[in-house]
Amino acid sequence: MYEVDNIEENGDVSLPKPKTKKTGKETAHKKGHDFEKKVAKWAKEYFSADKVETNILMNGNTVKRPYEIDVYVHRTVLLLFGEDIWIECKNIKSSIKMTHIFKLLSSAKDIEDARDAGREKFYFDKLAFVSTSKFDVDALSYAEDNDIACFHYDGKKYELKNEPDWL
Repeated sequence: MYEVDNIEENGDVSLPKPKTKKTGKETAHKKGHDFEKKVAKWAKEYFSADKVETNILMNGNTVKRPYEIDVYVHRTVLLLFGEDIWIECKNIKSSIKMTHIFKLLSSAKDIEDARDAGREKFYFDKLAFVSTSKFDVDALSYAEDNDIACFHYDGKKYELKNEPDWL
């Protein structure tokens, strides 16, 4: 038997709706997508972008599944040529490690190889990493050596944490 404690004024009984519990993965996924949208809005202004898109898929040369580009930025430089920027976003509690930066760089290289092989139309001229957590010293050093811009977002402002040649 059900215990009823939701009786409407007209005498109808309303049963409580079952609660659907979101898994940690679902909420983390939504949290990540929300952060990517926030970064995209910032990137449009920061990079004076002509076009900004989130969650685009691009083929690599060596992988079967496409890469998901968190934020894609296209901007015109010196009124002459376009520049494509891949921004990887991480909204995680742990610090950004060198392996995160390495994965971004190797994925971008695979997309460049796919473009050279005719599987993609373009590759990324510049790479950037935006995170809500800190970057460890090795991650920043590796990013600096590979000209990858690293930004920390503290909930209010974005701060460049290294000095890539292109910014």
